[in-house]
Amino acid sequence: MQPEVIALLFPEQAPVAGGMVPFVVALMRNAEGLMELRRVTPDASLLSTARVAGRMNKGKPIVDPVTREVIGCEIEPLVDSAR
Repeated sequence: MQPEVIALLFPEQAPVAGGMVPFVVALMRNAEGLMELRRVTPDASLLSTARVAGRMNKGKPIVDPVTREVIGCEIEPLVDSAR
């Protein structure tokens, strides 16, 4: 099995000069089929292979139905004009 990029999670930080963030977190399936997180430098080829690219903590809140606490946020997809 080939390694696969499932998702790229972009930080909330403002981009550095030039418009790019210095790193993103990649959710990947490795050659053995196990899931792992990697900190990677984003580039066009990485964006084109990812199934989803989104910004952390910018989507709709996920609320626990019992406690009504916010337990996370959905990933807000980023629009990729190259696709």
